[in-house]
Amino acid sequence: MSVQNAKNLIKKVQTDAAFRKEMYLVKGVEGFNQFIAEKDLAFDENEFEDAYNMMVLQCQLEKDHDELENVVNLIKLIVADNR
Repeated sequence: MSVQNAKNLIKKVQTDAAFRKEMYLVKGVEGFNQFIAEKDLAFDENEFEDAYNMMVLQCQLEKDHDELENVVNLIKLIVADNR
């Protein structure tokens, strides 16, 4: 598990529409953990928060911060979804 994997996931969600659509099918925490393991992007909740915090510090423009915030909130929403 790693912070870098979490950063890679966030970047992939930002830039890859097909990946994002695939992630929309994930159901809850267990489904999300399985999804990221299958993609060789395993990380834990603390590593995700660390990755987010590091990426926030790199944002130079408000729009970059807003986009990052939206992506992170989308990921959290998918993980929390217990359909």
